[in-house]
Amino acid sequence: MTLSDRKNKQHQSLKQSFQYGNKIIDYTLIRSKRRKTCDITVDQDEIVLRVPLDKSNSDIEALLLDKIKWISSKQKEFNRRKVEIIKPTYENKSTLPYLGINYELYIDTIKRIKNTNTLEFEDNKFTVYIQENGSDLRELVRKLYTDWLNTVGFKIFKYEVDKHAKTIGVNPPNIVIKNLRNRWGSLSANDSINLNVNLVKAPEEIIHYIIIHELCHLKIKGHSYLFWDYLKQFVPDYPRKVEWLEINSNSLF
Repeated sequence: MTLSDRKNKQHQSLKQSFQYGNKIIDYTLIRSKRRKTCDITVDQDEIVLRVPLDKSNSDIEALLLDKIKWISSKQKEFNRRKVEIIKPTYENKSTLPYLGINYELYIDTIKRIKNTNTLEFEDNKFTVYIQENGSDLRELVRKLYTDWLNTVGFKIFKYEVDKHAKTIGVNPPNIVIKNLRNRWGSLSANDSINLNVNLVKAPEEIIHYIIIHELCHLKIKGHSYLFWDYLKQFVPDYPRKVEWLEINSNSLF
């Protein structure tokens, strides 16, 4: 028996399909002699189910049925995140980005809410209620959205800075949100952290990266190899985050 034959006996990979209602779900089944437990991973391209070599087909089907809601939820999440950030036009039935997802925008010029212009985010959509007739609607929506980003952004940034600062062992004196034009974050002379409000449009993992990046600068100034090695301890895949920002920066600013 060759080495290849022995590996094949210990490790089998097959493309499979599973029917749930009227939906066909394709997945890769990997059986392994060394594996003692079952594991399911879902990403934007495929579903992979890893099981012990002797796992029965009926047990595998039962496992998939048990996890089908979770699998569907993860697939929907990845499908929404496949779309890169769409630059806002602030027009009715366009989209506004929030935490990496492009949510639909509806502009209501009829309904009255407290006789003021209002932006709400509910049920996975943005709704803007406009009370002023004859105004530049797009500019009005842009301002409401920017104000909303600042309000929501401070809560998100404060929570994430406090959490990651404890992990890194630093204590920034303040957090400042700015509409920066050419950078995602920076440190002030007194070590306060400046964060770009447009980050609220990016996925949470990107926000985490930028915050951790700036917190690491409280330990190591500049971008020497020592800094990047230190950052890698907390964000091992930081190059992927940098690439995402490079691709989507024009739509975020």
